[in-house]
Amino acid sequence: MVLTKYKSLHCVASFRSVLTLLLLCLSLLQSQFGHSQSNSFVSTQNSPAVKTLGAVDYIEINAADPSGNFKQLIIFVHGTPGSYTAFRSYLADPVMQEKFHMISVTRPGWRDDDDTKVPSLLEQAAALQPFLAMDRSGKGALLMAHSYGGPVIARTAMEFPDQIAGLIFVATSGDPRLSGPRWYNRFAVVLPRFVLGASLKGANAEIMPLRAQLEEMLPRWQDLTMPVLIVQGDRDRLVHPGNALFMERMLVNSEVRFLDRQGQGHFVLWEEAELIRDNLIDLFHRNASVPVEVLSD
Repeated sequence: MVLTKYKSLHCVASFRSVLTLLLLCLSLLQSQFGHSQSNSFVSTQNSPAVKTLGAVDYIEINAADPSGNFKQLIIFVHGTPGSYTAFRSYLADPVMQEKFHMISVTRPGWRDDDDTKVPSLLEQAAALQPFLAMDRSGKGALLMAHSYGGPVIARTAMEFPDQIAGLIFVATSGDPRLSGPRWYNRFAVVLPRFVLGASLKGANAEIMPLRAQLEEMLPRWQDLTMPVLIVQGDRDRLVHPGNALFMERMLVNSEVRFLDRQGQGHFVLWEEAELIRDNLIDLFHRNASVPVEVLSD
């Protein structure tokens, strides 16, 4: 009788431990992936129509200039999870509209949360390549990314350097030692979709193979020669701030401007939108008339 009662208590304790671990895992995953991009941009009326190219949905501003003077193309690439909506405030910015032909994409695998994910950075880069050819200014395209989008545009630049005029990394991963799965990501692999949710499950699927791909990219950072803007908050709890220092160190053949934003976290993309805008215009359009606060490490 006593032994049976002990076993029952042990089972209850074990169940509680597993439940506590599950809740902790969900909490950590939500903090890692669950930031709401949809609430972090300025909504606009008369939003442009959603277009499709291959496996990519996108929205576009300034596709053509009636005068025949084409503006330089900038392509926005979101993190995980996410969609083209992450950059709507930049698309709606009159200063950006004056300077750029803009495209914001929904990466392959994110048209719907239930879509099969594409965790290969090489495949993601290949999906972006047709957009690079849409620059008709003759200057080459700019690529701007947030969070997980950083490795995507870095790999794209490594594969198609001749079509890219510059890179903008905002709170992005890069260092394999500081990126990739943590213990709760590995635990989440065995959690069913109905427990974790399609969005977080999909984000986890992209994170799991990331570290090995970043290690493969290590010798190729030195091949990048285009100007680069890096923006990082020192209180980012989703992407280690050391990733920015890693990229600055690895980009030995690029002109690098590093905006080290004290007191800012992962939402620096939206909270410092004007500063980011002004610096990217200054870096890639030297005769811009916009006053710029330039910060460097």
